[in-house]
Amino acid sequence: MEKEEEKRRKGTSVLRAIADVLRQIGATLAAVVTLPFRAVARLFGGVAGAGRGGRTRRI
Repeated sequence: MEKEEEKRRKGTSVLRAIADVLRQIGATLAAVVTLPFRAVARLFGGVAGAGRGGRTRRI
């Protein structure tokens, strides 16, 4: 009985280790994919920010 339970624990820990690796790969892939979009958003965000507060109108 104890040997079966030990095998089950080992199997669970192996699956958890695989899940952790896949999670890390997914997070890295998401960061790489979103990087260009963040750069473009920052570029356009900077342009829009400069246009908004550039000059104040005096009456």
